[in-house]
Amino acid sequence: MEDAPRGLRESLKRVAVTLKEAGIPFALGGSYACWARGGPEPVHDVDFMLREDDVPRAVEVLANAGLRPVDSPEDWLTKVFDGEVLVDLIHHPVGRAVTQQTLERSSEMSVDSVRMPVLDATDWFEMTLLALEERYCDLARVIPMIRAMREQVDWDQVRRATATSPFAEAALLVATRLNLIPAAGRAVSAEGAPSTEGAPSAGGTPTGSRPHGPLVPAGGAVPAGGAVPAGGAVPAGGAVPAGGAVPAGAAEQAGTAKRIADTAGYGALNLTEADEYLAGDLHERLAEDPRVAELGLEVVVDGQQILVEGEVATDARRRAVADVLAEALPGRLVSNEVTIADRGMPTEAPPNVETIS
Repeated sequence: MEDAPRGLRESLKRVAVTLKEAGIPFALGGSYACWARGGPEPVHDVDFMLREDDVPRAVEVLANAGLRPVDSPEDWLTKVFDGEVLVDLIHHPVGRAVTQQTLERSSEMSVDSVRMPVLDATDWFEMTLLALEERYCDLARVIPMIRAMREQVDWDQVRRATATSPFAEAALLVATRLNLIPAAGRAVSAEGAPSTEGAPSAGGTPTGSRPHGPLVPAGGAVPAGGAVPAGGAVPAGGAVPAGGAVPAGAAEQAGTAKRIADTAGYGALNLTEADEYLAGDLHERLAEDPRVAELGLEVVVDGQQILVEGEVATDARRRAVADVLAEALPGRLVSNEVTIADRGMPTEAPPNVETIS
């Protein structure tokens, strides 16, 4: 088995050089395209992507170079052997034709010392995820490939191209929940527009620190009977008393926060769910919201109280935990026991119970 990769690579280079010398357009595909981009090395065969019209000539020049063509029952590829090594010449992967545009999107790379075009990473994942089906849905193989190539891929494009496949959807959901790839719509757009994390809202307040309803900072509260300043800003240290007046501008702030949440792609939680299900929904929201983006937080819902524990990297993310929970379940008491990983203790000395209005 140790000799298999070396033999595969020698055949890969022999085919690539032969096609280059014949002037036949191609791109390295399959698992070796992933390997060339940093993924695990395959041990079975070598795949090349060609336009269908170029396949007969490719077979001819490869046969002249000593490779052995074989009849294939499949109508989407042609097979040739270099000794014992199988080489697939693929022209219709997962039912879609390899086009000139497909080949033009490939990248010129050095593969084991030979320069050759390698299939575009986004195209590669579209084809790979669309190939998943009931008889073959090996996420243990796909996830390491996602981890290796994630920064080279337009994941929103992959989601659009694979939207009809529940198996692709499952793979992308797992990768998102593992924080390997951004959630849908969170990546920088093709036009270069940044994500909304920390961006000012229409009112000038960064979305990353905007709570639902009155502007109550984490740990902040108004003393009993205390007045709430105009605009709804609440000084640190107090809580809006029971039956207290709604701060000026609260309705506008609540509407703004709802729009922010809607823009981020989050719908309203089902408040009729059992506490353990609400806790699961909040855990997922904390993992997917870019202000927090932490999978390791533990959330417990007990009636009107929410307890959240775990570690985050920065004080800003710790505060963002309260913001995200405020937008999701306004009016609940939050016990924020989240600590900062590099300090090992909560960053705020006041009591951890917060009132979210």
